Amino acid sequence: MMTEKRNIVEVSFKPEPFESRIEEEVALDEPVCIFVNGEYHATLITTPDQKRELALGYLLTSGVITSIQDVKSISFRGKDVFVELWKTVDLREASINMMNLIVTSCGSRIAEPAFKLLKIESRLTVDAEVLLKMFSEVNKSSRIHLRTGGTHSALLCSGVGEIQAFAEDVGRHNAVDKVIGSMLIAGKCLRDCMLVTSGRLSGEIVQKAVKGGIPIVASLTVPLASGIKMAESARITLISLSKGRLKIYTNPERIRIPKTERN
Repeated sequence: MMTEKRNIVEVSFKPEPFESRIEEEVALDEPVCIFVNGEYHATLITTPDQKRELALGYLLTSGVITSIQDVKSISFRGKDVFVELWKTVDLREASINMMNLIVTSCGSRIAEPAFKLLKIESRLTVDAEVLLKMFSEVNKSSRIHLRTGGTHSALLCSGVGEIQAFAEDVGRHNAVDKVIGSMLIAGKCLRDCMLVTSGRLSGEIVQKAVKGGIPIVASLTVPLASGIKMAESARITLISLSKGRLKIYTNPERIRIPKTERN
């Protein structure tokens, strides 16, 4: 169950103030704790589905794992997820490195950082019309959002618009982690995919694409400065759809735009 119904008071103001009681559908959320090798790592507030995908995607995008081959087993106890790895990891160091990436993307300097930002090398190109179609698919597929208005969505697709993974969640970060986790489980390559999301593109969201090696990231909302800076550094193509127009902020060469003759 992803939603529940609540009786609420609704106030309308036209043609004059009027109070009524209605039944409203709201999106469910719950805390999920992730443990790695028996050690507590993080608590995520999430829509209660796709916990395996969420955990794997989160561990990849936070730098704890580099591929599905790092994972020995995944188990569940109540609402919590327990991930056993083949290797030992320093969870504190992974968290510090992730924070350093975000701080750097916001323009601050860190002396002798212990990480190197990946540079995305990809020959993927996408027609502008495919982008528009994928934005439409995000809206049409967001069934929980259409009913409640309380979730974000993310999808991964090929360069020709074949949808590889889709997820909804109360958190925009979680939705991205879920589709990335879905691809890990399916053994599919992220470097040939485009990420399309409903959430704003901050440095944290773009960082997730960097960790997955995703070359094109698009959103139904405008990006923040931190997202643009990180996309520039990582050679990611960053796009938004605003008032029916595509806005390409970085690395526009990956988007094929039809040529028209003007008189």
